[in-house]
Amino acid sequence: MSDERKEFLLSWCIATSRTTAFNPQGKGQVERLNGIIWQTVSLTLRSSNLPITSWEKVLDVALHCIRLLLSTTSNCTPHERLFNFQRKSASGASIPTWLVKSKSVLLRRHVRRSKYEPLVETVEILDVNMNYAHARLNNG
Repeated sequence: MSDERKEFLLSWCIATSRTTAFNPQGKGQVERLNGIIWQTVSLTLRSSNLPITSWEKVLDVALHCIRLLLSTTSNCTPHERLFNFQRKSASGASIPTWLVKSKSVLLRRHVRRSKYEPLVETVEILDVNMNYAHARLNNG
């Protein structure tokens, strides 16, 4: 790696490591992400009834879906973590259609009495807009 590249990465506080070529075991995180991307592309192809050779046509949609996945640990999407604002869909809306059309969603529990209680619970959606959503918990 060149000195210029090392300085650039260090200036952005990016840690680097070196691995041997053609050794997927040394690149576990990258291989895991590649698997997630391929699963998403495959699912998009199947849902659109397209052959596997058309993967390039659905790659943008698949990556968009991955970037909009809500992380239960940080309670935000990868796009929000990186850019600090919500990512808009291709139609220009920032509210996902699954949230607008669904009657119930999973909500992360921030307080649990024991590790055996579920991490998420199903709640009823009452109202959704660009800034917040009103939900009714199971206990009313």
